[in-house]
Amino acid sequence: MAQVIDLDGLPDFVAKEIAETELTLKSRYRAMSGGKTTKPIQDLPSRPGKVIGSLRRIDIYAER
Repeated sequence: MAQVIDLDGLPDFVAKEIAETELTLKSRYRAMSGGKTTKPIQDLPSRPGKVIGSLRRIDIYAER
């Protein structure tokens, strides 16, 4: 299943992160399905940040 994702208008660093995430996900899928991987499995990229508040499941579904 080949799909094209339009990254037009996004900064270069965002497009690069999307490409790295794609490679990581493909590598994880190959490892789970028993296929040959080219790189060791890595954690998905994350950014440092600060938690501002909490969000509970009841808060999400209470608005419906």
